[in-house]
Amino acid sequence: MNAKAQSASAEMADLAFSVRGEQIPSDYRHALWAALRAAAPWLEDESRAGVLGIRTVATERGVCLLGRRASLTLRLPIGRLEAAAAVFEGRRIEVAGQTLEIGTSHVRPLPLANTLYADFVTTGSSEETRFHEEVAEALARAGVSASVRFICGRPRSLHADGEQVNGYAVVLHELRPDDALTLLHEGLGGGRKLGCGIFVQHKAIAGLD
Repeated sequence: MNAKAQSASAEMADLAFSVRGEQIPSDYRHALWAALRAAAPWLEDESRAGVLGIRTVATERGVCLLGRRASLTLRLPIGRLEAAAAVFEGRRIEVAGQTLEIGTSHVRPLPLANTLYADFVTTGSSEETRFHEEVAEALARAGVSASVRFICGRPRSLHADGEQVNGYAVVLHELRPDDALTLLHEGLGGGRKLGCGIFVQHKAIAGLD
C-alpha cells in the first residue's frame, strides 16, 4: 500500500453497533434508513454516509431473523463517528413495526484489499447484460483501472418510496490500493443510503453468494 492510500484511508471508517431484536422484514432497507434518518437527520446531508446490510437468517415468511451476532454498521467520515455513537448507542428504533435495540459500537478501519464485495449494486438496469455494461462504465467514470475484473452474483431487489430497485451482488478483484480506496469511499451505483454499492473485503470469490 502506498503512503497516499494509507493516509486517505483514515478519512472514513465503519462504525459497527451490536443490535438485538427478533426479526425484521426481508425488504427492510428503506424502513431502516428512515429510522436512522429520523434519529440523526444530518445523515441525509452526509453524501458519503451509508448503511451496510444487516446479516440475518432468511425465512419463507417474508421476515429475517436476527442472530446473537447481528450488527448495524454505518460507513461514515471520521469526523462523524463520535456524533453517530452518541446518537445511537442505547437507542431503540422501530423498523417496519419491529423494535431493534442498538448497543455499544466499535470502529473498524476500511480494508484496502484487492478483492471487494457489495451485496447489492444498483445502476438502474435489471437486465444482466446491460447491468454488466453499466458497472464497467461506472468504474471507468470513477477512474478505476481497466484491469479490474468483476463478477455479478444473483439479482437483488428492494422497494423504496413505492418503487422497486433492482440490482445484483458484485465482486471486484485485482484492485490496486488507490482503486480500492475510491470504491470504499464512494461506492458504486445508486442507493447508498439503502446500503447499495457499499463494498467490504471479500476473501474468496467462491463465496460470492
